[in-house]
Amino acid sequence: MKFETVVQLPGARRLLAADAISKAGDWVLFVAMSALVFDAGGVGALALFSLARILVPAVLGPWAGGWGMALVPRTLMIRVDVARAALLVLAVAAAGTHRPVWMLEALVVGCAVLTAFHAPAERRFQRDVIEADRRPDFNAVIGATATTVMVVAPALGALMATTIGNLGALAVDAASFVVSAFIVSGIRPAAPAAAHEPLQKQKQKQKQKQKQKQPGPTAERRTGTITTVVRVLKNQPVVAACLITQATACTIAGGSMVLLPPLGSRLHAGNGAIGWLTTAIGVGSVLGVLAGGSIARQGRLLLCVGSIVTMGIALGALGSSPNLLLALGCAVLVGAAANLPEPTYWTSYAGQIKESDSGPVYGLVESAITGGFALGGTLLGAATAAVGTSRAAWTVGIAAGLVAATAFAPALRSRRTNGTAAPSAPAAERVQAPA
Repeated sequence: MKFETVVQLPGARRLLAADAISKAGDWVLFVAMSALVFDAGGVGALALFSLARILVPAVLGPWAGGWGMALVPRTLMIRVDVARAALLVLAVAAAGTHRPVWMLEALVVGCAVLTAFHAPAERRFQRDVIEADRRPDFNAVIGATATTVMVVAPALGALMATTIGNLGALAVDAASFVVSAFIVSGIRPAAPAAAHEPLQKQKQKQKQKQKQKQPGPTAERRTGTITTVVRVLKNQPVVAACLITQATACTIAGGSMVLLPPLGSRLHAGNGAIGWLTTAIGVGSVLGVLAGGSIARQGRLLLCVGSIVTMGIALGALGSSPNLLLALGCAVLVGAAANLPEPTYWTSYAGQIKESDSGPVYGLVESAITGGFALGGTLLGAATAAVGTSRAAWTVGIAAGLVAATAFAPALRSRRTNGTAAPSAPAAERVQAPA
């Protein structure tokens, strides 16, 4: 991965910083709000909080991505960050004055709704800022920063909760969203090659584009969200394959997080076992996404699905680990295998999905990610209660691996029928030829 080529781009640096700050804010929100909701309403309120923060973005994703197409992505990102900051200020006021717990729950739902709009807008904005030949490297770097935030931000949230209190942590979190909005406001899309052409020629081209956008009698008109998603998945088998495999990886990842508490108890590894194992998954995630940049440039999709199959096997080995040392090694492998294909997924989406379809499809991807985590936790939790830690891990891991292994059948059939992409296609779009 050419890390230095990414950080040298001003727009890329700002995007990376804004993304890291925004995601860190989400984690701090989870830590501080979990404690506040539990103190205000007990276990039942905490369960409802956990359900809302996962279920709302998962269900709303495609529609939020489609509705967000009405606004410029940068504008939408700024408004969402400012609105989330405002909701957190209200949450500080509500918790500080001991308002009913349903108010906190309502604010959580509001933040979850806004997050469902933010993620697709950010992916759309990245298409405007990052040139096609730089996207594989950028996706690898932004994946590395996101997984690093996943390791660091919860610890920072816990540190703030113990030093300045949960209300103070929420106040800092509100400020972080304002900072993120400020950073995004300074990002400008990449200048097109036409910017150097004479003004008169630019105006002529602009008029031609406007005429092309006007729907004629037989022109393709804007369709509904579900219709758009179904059409893209049907016509773009690579997009469908990446979506299924990414959702499968998130399902395994969600199961691995539920697996850690009973595993630590079975190994008699002490109170710190969950923290050590979570950190090991995070370390593997960083390593995997860093290595995934070169894979994304080469478009080796079959290697990606092999990585998810390996992830399922690693989950089974994690659940069967006889000691903490082996469990830590398996946890690193789970994180690495999960994130190795991440840059390829996003590079494939950017290369295969038209701009007019990007909002609903990116929303669906975010729904698949969030829903996958929730589904994995539910399945593995139920299986652990029924058959024990080891059998549950192997069952879920093998089943998910089989799903990932069959996900690329339509893409392979399409390749045999149509051949590889045309040589003139941009590098980011040539990933449709699995290797």
